[in-house]
Amino acid sequence: MATPTIRILGVYKPEIPEDVYQEQWRVTGSDERTKAHFEKLVLIEAVLTNADSGFKPAECGQTCNIAGFKPHFQCAYDEALLSADGNSLIARRMNCVHGTGALRFAFYLHFYDPEQALAWSHGQVRCPPTQPIPDRLKKLVPYRACT
Repeated sequence: MATPTIRILGVYKPEIPEDVYQEQWRVTGSDERTKAHFEKLVLIEAVLTNADSGFKPAECGQTCNIAGFKPHFQCAYDEALLSADGNSLIARRMNCVHGTGALRFAFYLHFYDPEQALAWSHGQVRCPPTQPIPDRLKKLVPYRACT
């Protein structure tokens, strides 16, 4: 079997609607913490080829170094399996990114550092520069507040 590969199609800065901001504010309890929650949030879109059972979206992420906290691994969450052209949502739940062939998917990542490579099940990959979120992903994979 061929080795799995991943290609990052885009790193996007999501737009957070006011109602989602307020829902997150109820969790964080302050404007400062809510803004920090969203400051380095990105949606990453990727294509996995030659998928195998060893791929786990939760292994996609970066080591997070925040002053005052121990370094920790910030992992992908709220993943979405997309159609091959990226214009339709197939599934959006934990462990929905599986199968064979090429898999197109997206996930959110907090505390994203554009200077760091993205770790994944089979190594590391560099990401393209962050861009505004495309309308199709804004509709297909809107951000949901962390409760």
